[in-house]
Amino acid sequence: MDCSDREVRAFRYWIQGYQNFYEPIIGEYFQSSGYRVLAHPAIVGVVDIQLVVNTLFDGAKRVGDELDEKALREQLKDRKRLQPDFLLERDGRLILAELKSWGGFNRSGQFDLSVLRSEFLQKLKHGAFLLVDPINGQPIAGMLLVVSSRSPEHDQARTTLRRAYRTDVELLHLDEILRTPELAGIIDRQLQYLDVAVAELKQAFTGSGAR
Repeated sequence: MDCSDREVRAFRYWIQGYQNFYEPIIGEYFQSSGYRVLAHPAIVGVVDIQLVVNTLFDGAKRVGDELDEKALREQLKDRKRLQPDFLLERDGRLILAELKSWGGFNRSGQFDLSVLRSEFLQKLKHGAFLLVDPINGQPIAGMLLVVSSRSPEHDQARTTLRRAYRTDVELLHLDEILRTPELAGIIDRQLQYLDVAVAELKQAFTGSGAR
């Protein structure tokens, strides 16, 4: 097979980060970690979005110097809804969670400062959910962002994200979650789906089954 190790690794991360492959695993992880899944996905309606816009406009909500506040308001003002992946509850606290793997985005799978700047400081739509509080009148106590894998710049990336959006956000890493022993059953099921899909692709493309 004429592919470099980096290309193979990037393709692996792309498959691993495919929504229908890893979202069920993450949902199971949340439940096994003591969270209650209230909604998947979570729907943030126009009233709560407008509240963010208003508080940005009147200064009740501030963002860090890394973000363009005016551009954020423009990004949000005509949105009818935001759709973070999960609304969770634990110990009476509501938490919004978003899953952003990007597969082989940077061919390492790592969520480093370069990916952070590109996807959360320049493309404001990805970070808009971090500004939400409350949702349906109930306060959001924190945010979880699931990214691909841990980089050496993890602490810097988390600090930058918190400073930019002025919110309590934790970074979780997909490759670490996938090593959770309690997830072995659902991971095996998802891998079986993958095996069957690959066999069907081989049949469709070459006229032969998996070997």
